[in-house]
Amino acid sequence: MKKIFLAIALVSTFLFSCSAQSGEQATETSDSAEASTEQANSKSDGDREGMDHSQTSGTDQAKKSKDIHLVSPKTAEMSMGDAELVVHVEKENLTPEDVSVQVSMPMEGEADMTSLAIVEPGDKAQEFKIKTNFGMAGPWTVQVKAKDAEPATLAFEVK
Repeated sequence: MKKIFLAIALVSTFLFSCSAQSGEQATETSDSAEASTEQANSKSDGDREGMDHSQTSGTDQAKKSKDIHLVSPKTAEMSMGDAELVVHVEKENLTPEDVSVQVSMPMEGEADMTSLAIVEPGDKAQEFKIKTNFGMAGPWTVQVKAKDAEPATLAFEVK
């Protein structure tokens, strides 16, 4: 009986010490994660104030192109929801498959919000319709690339 009691005491002590070490490691890991989060938050709060969203999120500002021009809309202010943009590409004999579009909105502390963009032939030669959805109010960018053409980044303020 004494041997069983001694064995149980040893096993209990061993298990208790293992769980205590595991808890300390979890606490250290938790403290490290909290410190990293606090550093990221202080950087995002302090360094981002007054900055252009494009500088903090990886989204480019409007960038003109010698090859790609916005035809419609004429204004940079758009309504939230479905939208149709028309671009003119100076290169000839391009198909919608030769044109790629990325639509995004910077999100503070998160990855950029993106929206699907469908490219269709336009009503005139060298024009392309871009159908997308601006799902949230705020600054959006539309990056347009075409085969053998200088890319363009279009900026919109969605209301």
